[in-house]
Amino acid sequence: MKSNSRVLGLHHAIKSVILLGFAVYIAYLVKTDNILLYIAPRMVVYVKWSAIALYAVAVYQVYQTILAFRGSDAAACDCDHDHTPSPSVLKNTVIYGLFFLPLVLGIVLPDTSMGSSLAAKKGMNLNSASAVKKDSSAAPAGSVNGNTAPTAPQQPADGKAASAADSELFPADKFTQHYAKYAKQLYQSNLITVREELYMETLTTVDLYLDRFVGKKLELTGFVYRQDEMKDNQFVVGRFSIQCCSADAAPFGVLVEYDRAKTLASDSWVTVTGTIQKTKYNDMDIMVLKVDKVAKAEPAKTPYVYPNYEFGT
Repeated sequence: MKSNSRVLGLHHAIKSVILLGFAVYIAYLVKTDNILLYIAPRMVVYVKWSAIALYAVAVYQVYQTILAFRGSDAAACDCDHDHTPSPSVLKNTVIYGLFFLPLVLGIVLPDTSMGSSLAAKKGMNLNSASAVKKDSSAAPAGSVNGNTAPTAPQQPADGKAASAADSELFPADKFTQHYAKYAKQLYQSNLITVREELYMETLTTVDLYLDRFVGKKLELTGFVYRQDEMKDNQFVVGRFSIQCCSADAAPFGVLVEYDRAKTLASDSWVTVTGTIQKTKYNDMDIMVLKVDKVAKAEPAKTPYVYPNYEFGT
């Protein structure tokens, strides 16, 4: 009986170490902000609570360990069930190894942001507007996404006519009305700066109404990405978009043409300013940026971009 209590105590001790290890590791990631390499900021609060829960359960396992080594664990349980774990060393090693392995890998391996290697596996998306639904019953086919956009009207004199003109410039349906409204704001800017908090929304808006933005200046920051089929003067300024965590990460970017593109190392961060043009890539109409200026940039503290849930509200 005393031997069984010691075995049971050992298992409780192992469980407490695993649980405490995960709680401490999560606390470390939160304190260093490295947690943002794995999950979206809105999910951090839930992870913090999970660390507290893990810590509480770890403390309880320590308590159970003490009881077991004192031989009072079995007496405390008012049941006929045998709580002694399996005597199989192999089985226990496999079971506990499934928990120890990810913990050890998390501690040993460096915390790094996703980059070109993962983008190549997932496939870089060069047309963020492709993810936007279309309502075929609303606007004429092709009037959105820059395929058969109407000719720009003369500058109207009154506000009512201006509103009608804007509707012709940026036709919309129930899925794209927020982008059309934002497009009208961007259209007034001499330089469109792709801000962190509206990164995907800005690229999607420009992609949706690409014909309207041809000739406009655009500035964005991201990591350098290349594909084998790209020309020597081409590369992509990319970012990963995340909904909840790194598991759902999707790479999005803008094709850039720059005479000195080969001097830029893959995965290095740059801020690119250039003129929006239109080109074909893999039989798809996409935006291409003719570079005016390239500057080295520091990786963003939060290297990923996230949906802005206030967009359009």
